[in-house]
Amino acid sequence: MAEPKPRAAGAWLYDDLLAWLCPGGLLLTALALRHPAGLHLLREQAPELTLPTWFAGAYALGLALSPIGRLVYGVAQGIVWPRLRQAWAPAIAFLSQRLARSEGLVLPDAAHMSTSVFHDVDRRMREYLEAADPSSRNALNRMKVLCSLSCNAAAACLVFVAVEALTGGWRDWSAGQIAVAALVIALALIAAVYRERRRQRTQLSIWRRLQIENDAS
Repeated sequence: MAEPKPRAAGAWLYDDLLAWLCPGGLLLTALALRHPAGLHLLREQAPELTLPTWFAGAYALGLALSPIGRLVYGVAQGIVWPRLRQAWAPAIAFLSQRLARSEGLVLPDAAHMSTSVFHDVDRRMREYLEAADPSSRNALNRMKVLCSLSCNAAAACLVFVAVEALTGGWRDWSAGQIAVAALVIALALIAAVYRERRRQRTQLSIWRRLQIENDAS
């Protein structure tokens, strides 16, 4: 098996830009447009700091969105897992045999596995795939980053609506603005579910390829 190419020095920065800076920047920009007083003050007092402040604020907000993004991820996984339960059954049976031998851990079968148990199984499967096939790490990491991006973007939309509700800004919204906000949130949540489905499908594809290679060797 060929050795995987090492990740470029800027790859981790690129991952952070996608997973944290983009959703944080989305939220910060929406808040600045909705409540521009702070932005106007910054431009008057120190216009040269506008862009650095945006980057720092966007990254900080992106990190702060992470816990809410994890909740969105849990919802997305809860939606996707029951629909891929049958596809996961052979992989879970395989992993269950390995865990029973190495750790004495007995997993329930896929038909009776809850979402919370599957969350741990999913993590263990990723660890197994990265160890068994190092060349798959880039693909697995890319799927994970894109999933985080989608979930954190959905979290940013929800936080913006929550801020509007707490500050009373929603009273100024027209029916069209409410419809657009509902559409954006729905699209963000659909994107999070879609990315989670693609991530799980990618893991299963890599596992099947490994099984075929092992059977052929």
